Amino acid sequence: MEEHYGMPSLPRPDACPPEGLWPELVINGVERIHNHAVSPDGRRVAFYRDRNAQSDLFTIELDSNGAPNWPSRLTFERTYVNWWEDEPPAWTPDSRFIIYGAYDDDVSNLYVVPADGGQPRQLTELYYDASEPAVSPDGRLVVFSTYKDGASQIAAVPFEGGWVTGLTHGSDECSSPVWMPDGSRIIYQASPKHQIKQTDIYAISPQGGTPVRLTPGDGAQYWAPSVSPDGSCIAMLCNRSGNDEVWLMAADGSRLTQLTHIGQDVEDFAWATDGKRIVLIGSEQGSDPLYVVTIDDCKTTRLRRPAGNHSTPRWVPGRDVFVVGFDSPSQPPDLYLCAGTPGTGEDRALTNSAPPALRNYPFVTPSHIEYTSHDGWLIPGFLYLPGALAETQKRGRGLPGIVYPHGGPNAQYDLAWDPIRQYFVAKGYVILCPNYRGSTGYGRHFKEGNLFNWGVGDLQDCLAAADVLMRTPGVDPKRLAIWGQSYGGYLTLLALTKDPQYRFKCGVSLYGDSHLKTSWALGDHSGRQDLEWQMGLPSDHAHEYEIGSPLNYVKNIRAPVLIIHGERDARVHLNESAQLVAALKREGKTFEYKTYPDEGHGFANSANALDALRRIERFLDWHLM
Repeated sequence: MEEHYGMPSLPRPDACPPEGLWPELVINGVERIHNHAVSPDGRRVAFYRDRNAQSDLFTIELDSNGAPNWPSRLTFERTYVNWWEDEPPAWTPDSRFIIYGAYDDDVSNLYVVPADGGQPRQLTELYYDASEPAVSPDGRLVVFSTYKDGASQIAAVPFEGGWVTGLTHGSDECSSPVWMPDGSRIIYQASPKHQIKQTDIYAISPQGGTPVRLTPGDGAQYWAPSVSPDGSCIAMLCNRSGNDEVWLMAADGSRLTQLTHIGQDVEDFAWATDGKRIVLIGSEQGSDPLYVVTIDDCKTTRLRRPAGNHSTPRWVPGRDVFVVGFDSPSQPPDLYLCAGTPGTGEDRALTNSAPPALRNYPFVTPSHIEYTSHDGWLIPGFLYLPGALAETQKRGRGLPGIVYPHGGPNAQYDLAWDPIRQYFVAKGYVILCPNYRGSTGYGRHFKEGNLFNWGVGDLQDCLAAADVLMRTPGVDPKRLAIWGQSYGGYLTLLALTKDPQYRFKCGVSLYGDSHLKTSWALGDHSGRQDLEWQMGLPSDHAHEYEIGSPLNYVKNIRAPVLIIHGERDARVHLNESAQLVAALKREGKTFEYKTYPDEGHGFANSANALDALRRIERFLDWHLM
């Protein structure tokens, strides 16, 4: 579907792609590598690679020196999954098979594929998603998370296939199952529904029965359980100290203690195979440093790595090395083999996803800044300044600026790879990416800053970001836009409807919520879950839901808005944009509207992504002229 009301944006005859970058390169130039898992025998690494609207499974073999061989492709028709929503595959203990999730008719089921190649075998056939597989130590049983009776549950299925058995029941949201090394229990996390999120760690028998809560149930969050190789203790993340740090407890839940004290939010961690160390990823002003902490003395050592975005560190059994994902503003995501002890060897790349045109391009590294919001909150963000800024200042006319809020809201902008942002910076746009209150990576208080407050404080943080751009030397304060996706698209709509100063000349909203109550009613389980944990039920917090809904304020819009949505979006239903467009028509507002019949919450098809990029480029170029 495509329609508009008012003057549509037109291609500018004086506008062209920046030298060295062009839309096809930005969209198709990198086959993103993500969500890896190391085999138990330490010989191979499995990972997904996004290519041609698919996210297929590959492996790389490691020789004795850690040098990579050519990747082997194991699947050929796995449906595309957004990398931030995908999850690593699971190896069987004998390293002969890999279990992974794949979508078919909007439901993800589990499949088994031989690690040496062969026909995948479907393991589950359910009406709801099956995810997070974990194989028992004897290789006979696979536990996973699924959905039943209105909540996420833990279930089990024989490795050879057969009847699925539910292990947990009730209203708690259960996820992240892992096995004790002796196979006696399954450890998982669970959160009660319909209240501010608190999470605890539980244990249950593989045969089911009554779960045993291992953590104290003190209102804090304990999540991401990981059992030590000898089964003596359980590591987890906990926010009780004010940051998401690594904590330890005995296998029976006793002797709970904080292991790390880095004063940062830990994003991920993994046990070394000898059980004496843990490697972890911190969060330091948008960079994700790597640390190794020893269990006995809690000594923490920072590993020397470039500034950027690390992900999923996983040790290679029998060796003092681990595999980690890494990307940065100038480097697309790839896998690296890193030494666990500083000075014992150089890191080496396992994959190389960047074509020469991108590998040699002078990308901009943004500056981490902080600014003050309306109520005194200090808001972090990343400021991208084009290389042409100084020349523009000499000419007297400033450059256009874009406020670019992220999705989530519990997410953050960091020093990650984003070629679309770089494309617009190269065109001469100054971009400020605010990590508004509610963002992760800056401690518990900041992350919980928008509880029962969606579209209020975080909106003011985005408006304050526009003020920062207005004061930035070389920026034209009269040529600002706001552009976001998902929750960022929602904040875009709020900024256009609830800003009394009308700071923005135009806005771009990709699959953003227009009314929180209708989004709650029509969204998928995960989206509804997040909304309830942060805003409560709409029946209990009707006022907050209405205050935070841009649909209620459409009459205030003065700026043109571009609205883009996938017709198969389960997270933010197409109705959110459809009802917004109907209201814009009633009020006689200028808008452009484009939907894509085969897209969900994001872009899987490169042709659609390319079309959307060109529409956004044309819209911004035209209205910020």
